[in-house]
Amino acid sequence: MTSKNINNKFKHLKTVKDISEFELKKNGLKVLYKHIPKTGVITTNITYLVGARDEQNGETGVAHMLEHMLFKPTKADNQSKLDSGAMRFEREVGCVLNANTWKDRTTYYFSYGVEHFPRALAIEADRMREVVLTDKEFQPERTNVLSEFDMYNGDPKYAMSVETVTAAFHSHPYGHETIGFREDIEAYTTEKLSKFYNHFYRPNNATLMVIGDIELDEALKVIATNFEHLEPEAGVTERPKIVEPKQEGQRRFEIVRPGITNILAIGVRHGGFPTKDWFETAVIFNLLTDGPNSILHKLLVDTGLASSVTYSQEPTRDDNVGILFVTLTKKINHAKMEEKIMKIVEGLDDSYIKKQLKTVLTKAISGEVFNRDSSLDVAAELTEYVASGDWSDYFNTEKTLRSITVKDIKSRLKTIFAENNTIIGTYKSK
Repeated sequence: MTSKNINNKFKHLKTVKDISEFELKKNGLKVLYKHIPKTGVITTNITYLVGARDEQNGETGVAHMLEHMLFKPTKADNQSKLDSGAMRFEREVGCVLNANTWKDRTTYYFSYGVEHFPRALAIEADRMREVVLTDKEFQPERTNVLSEFDMYNGDPKYAMSVETVTAAFHSHPYGHETIGFREDIEAYTTEKLSKFYNHFYRPNNATLMVIGDIELDEALKVIATNFEHLEPEAGVTERPKIVEPKQEGQRRFEIVRPGITNILAIGVRHGGFPTKDWFETAVIFNLLTDGPNSILHKLLVDTGLASSVTYSQEPTRDDNVGILFVTLTKKINHAKMEEKIMKIVEGLDDSYIKKQLKTVLTKAISGEVFNRDSSLDVAAELTEYVASGDWSDYFNTEKTLRSITVKDIKSRLKTIFAENNTIIGTYKSK
C-alpha cells in the first residue's frame, strides 16, 4: 500500500507550529502528531472525552472505575489465556505506562522504544472496545478502588475539597470528586460499567497523540491498520452545556472529625482552562502561597500562626473552584485566621504585586518550557488542552502569561475574593 493511499484514509484538519491534527475518515478518531527525531523514543497517549462530569447521580466515580478496568484482559487476551496486553507490555518491554481520570477526560499513555510502536497501538485499539467486564475481574478491582477512596477520604484536605465542590455546584457536574462517593462505588455493577464503556469508549470520542521519533507516513499507516475497523458512536461527542446558577452570598461548610488537625479552606470561583481568568487566578495563588517568600508564608507560617499554606486548582474546561488551604496552629482559631487572610488579600498593593509578579511569571514560563522537554511531558500537558476543547491553545500559554499585568491581578483579586464568589470551609478536630 503506497504512502498516498495510507494518507487518503485521513483528513488533515490543521497544523499549528510543529503539531498536526488528522482525522481517521472511517470513524472520526482524532490524531495529533509531533515529530521529535533522533531520540529513539515514542509516547502514545489516547485521551477520551469522558470524565467525572459525564456521570449520572448514583454512579459517581464510574469513569475512574472504568480506567482501572482497562488494565484487565480483553477478549483476545482471554482466548490466548494471557493477562492484559498493557501489563505484559510493561513487563516484557519496560515501557512507561499509566492512566488518569479527571473531570473532563480520561487518559492512557505508553512511552517506549520506537520498535514497539505497532504493539503499543494494537494494545490501545484492542482495549478501546474489547475489555471483558466480568465480576471475576471487576469485584477485586472495586475492592482496590474502595481502598483508594478510603486513603483519600482520610486526608483532611481531600475531605475539604469534596465539601467545597459540593457546596459550590448545585447544577454543574463538577460537584463531586473524580473517584466518586463510597456509596456509589459499592453499588457499581458490571452492567453499569458496560453501558458507560460502550457509549464513551469510541474512536470518535478519542484523540490519539503520537509524539516522538517516527515519521508521519509510518505513524498514520500503523494507526489506520489498528483503528480503522472500530465503529463510532452516534451522539457521543454531544455534551450538554450546563450553566451553574449564580451564587448569591457566601457559602460555608464545616467538617468535624477526631484528631488534632485544624484547617481553613477558602474556595474561589474562576474561569475554565486555559482562559486568561484561569491563569490570573493561578498567579494569585502562587503570589499568596508559593514558597517561603510568598506573603502568606511570611505572615502566617513564619509567625507561627499556620503550619502550612497550599492551594489546589484544576485545569477544567468549564468554570471551577480553586481552593486555598491553611493549616492552623494552636495560636489562632478559624474565625480570626479567616479575618486575617481577607485583610492580607485586601491589603495587597500595586508595589508589592509588581515586585512579586515578575518572579511568579518567570517561574511559570520556565515551568512551561521544562514541561515541554520530552515526549512524555508534551503529551501530559497537551492532554489538558485537548480536554479544554482546542489543543492549539497549547501554543498560547506563554503569550497569555506574559500579558498578565498588575492591573489584571488587582481586578482578579477583587473578583475572586468577593463574598458572592467564595466558599469558606472549616475542618475542626475534637
